[in-house]
Amino acid sequence: MAILFLLALVVDWMSVGPNSIRDRVAFFFALAAVREGFNGSPLDRWTVGFLGGIIQQLLDATKGAYIAGAIVSTVIGAAVGILWIYTVGCVLPVKAGKKLGRFATLSFPQSPLYRLNVQMWVIAFLLGMLSDLPHGAIGSMTASSIDLVTSVVAPLPAYLFGSA
Repeated sequence: MAILFLLALVVDWMSVGPNSIRDRVAFFFALAAVREGFNGSPLDRWTVGFLGGIIQQLLDATKGAYIAGAIVSTVIGAAVGILWIYTVGCVLPVKAGKKLGRFATLSFPQSPLYRLNVQMWVIAFLLGMLSDLPHGAIGSMTASSIDLVTSVVAPLPAYLFGSA
C-alpha cells in the first residue's frame, strides 16, 4: 500500500494528465491506500474519537433540545454518508451532467502545479478510514463501493512494479 500511496502523491503533486482524470486517479489510489493501510489503525481510532468528542460537545451545547438525544456514532455515520454522496458527484464524468444535473458537475478544487489537492486528500482519508461507520442503504452503498474501488486498485503496484 505504500507504493500505491506514493503513486497517488506523485500523480497529484506533479499534475500528471488532464485535471479531470488526474484528480480521479489520485483520489482512487489514495482511497485504496488509506482503506488498506490505515483502516483500524491507531490513527483511525484517534480520528473517530476526535470527531466523536467534537460532536458530543456540540450536542451537549444544545442543553436539552431534541437534537441533543442524537447518538454520536449515528451522526458520524451520517456525515460520512453525505461526504460519500458529495464525492460521487465529484468523480462522475461531466457528461453525466446532462442526465443528473448540477450534481454531476461537482469537482475537487484545482490545485496548481507541484501542490497537493488538500480537499481531495482529506476526503480520501476520511472515507478510507471511516467508511465502515454509516449504516442503512447509504452506508451499505458507501462501504461496498469503497471496497470495490480498493479491490480493483490494490493489485496495481504488483502489476506495475512486481511487488505487493
